[in-house]
Amino acid sequence: MGSTTGRNDEQPVHRVYLDEYWIGQTEVTNAQYALCVSAGGCTSPNDSRWQDSNYRDHPVRYVDWNQARAYCAWAGVRLPTEAEWEKAARGTDGREYPWGDSAPDGRRLNYNRNVGDTTPVGKYPTGASPYGALDMAGNVFEWVNDWYDSDYYSVSPRDNPQGTAAGSSRVLRGGSWSSDDNLVRSVHRGNDEPFVPWHRYGYRCGRSQ
Repeated sequence: MGSTTGRNDEQPVHRVYLDEYWIGQTEVTNAQYALCVSAGGCTSPNDSRWQDSNYRDHPVRYVDWNQARAYCAWAGVRLPTEAEWEKAARGTDGREYPWGDSAPDGRRLNYNRNVGDTTPVGKYPTGASPYGALDMAGNVFEWVNDWYDSDYYSVSPRDNPQGTAAGSSRVLRGGSWSSDDNLVRSVHRGNDEPFVPWHRYGYRCGRSQ
C-alpha cells in the first residue's frame, strides 16, 4: 500500500493484510440512492438531477460523507476502509492504475474533462481492476470510511487498518471526471470535511465477508 514517488501522504510503502471482504462493483447510482430516500433512510442530495431518468445510472453526486454512510447502513453494508478500497483498485502487484501501469486514456476511464461530466457506471470495462471493480479511476471521487491523516502510513498497523481515530476530514479516493493522470492513480489520497457535498463526490459500499 502506498507509493515511493508520490506525495508525502502516500509514503512509506507498507504491507497490509486484510480479512476477506466484498466491495461494490460500481459506484452507487442515482436510481439506487432514490430507493433509500423513498424508504426514509437517506436525505435528498443537493442535486437537481438525481431524480432525472436520464441520469438514473450515473453515480449519485452532491452527497457528503454522512449521507454516503447512511445509505450503506440502510442497505445493510458499510463504507469500505481506505485500505480495502486501495486493494480492490490495484490488486497485490503494486500497479499504478486499476488496469495496470500504462497511462490513462479515454478508453479506460472518464477523466481529464474528456467527457465533461459523469458517465453511467460501468461504461469502461477495459478499466476494470484485478477484481472486476469498475470506475475506480475517474467519474467521481469516492468517500471511504477513514479519517484523513497525512502521516498515517508511518504508523499504520499491518492487519486491517481502520485509519486514525479522529480528524477533521475524511478520505476520498479514485479521482473524478475532471481529474488529471496524477489524481486518478490508485494510491492518490484526497480528503475533505465530512459535511461537504460536491458535484465530483460519490461513493461505493462494501461489507465484511
